Amino acid sequence: MTDSTRTHGGVMAGQELEMTEDGVLFTIDVDAATHQCLISREALNKLSQLKNVDASDADALDIFKAFEAYIRPVAHDLFKARRPQKTIRLTSDCITRAYDCTTRH
Repeated sequence: MTDSTRTHGGVMAGQELEMTEDGVLFTIDVDAATHQCLISREALNKLSQLKNVDASDADALDIFKAFEAYIRPVAHDLFKARRPQKTIRLTSDCITRAYDCTTRH
């Protein structure tokens, strides 16, 4: 593990989070299989903006934990829509689209 990577356990039934240079790695379980996801730092910042939360001094893990209940369903939806073979990537565009859909209802 490099200096730019930190792992935190005990998140949502023992799932681990890993902060990388690109954002936060996490896993989701879909159809009895575990899939790796990455939410970019930019997507976390965008989510903070959309939710009117100042996260300028928070690290990516803190932001992820604050919005985890929102992020995981977005990752599930992305997986079900695309069935990717590799890591599911949540970008700021994904977050914006998901937020726009939830605020219209």
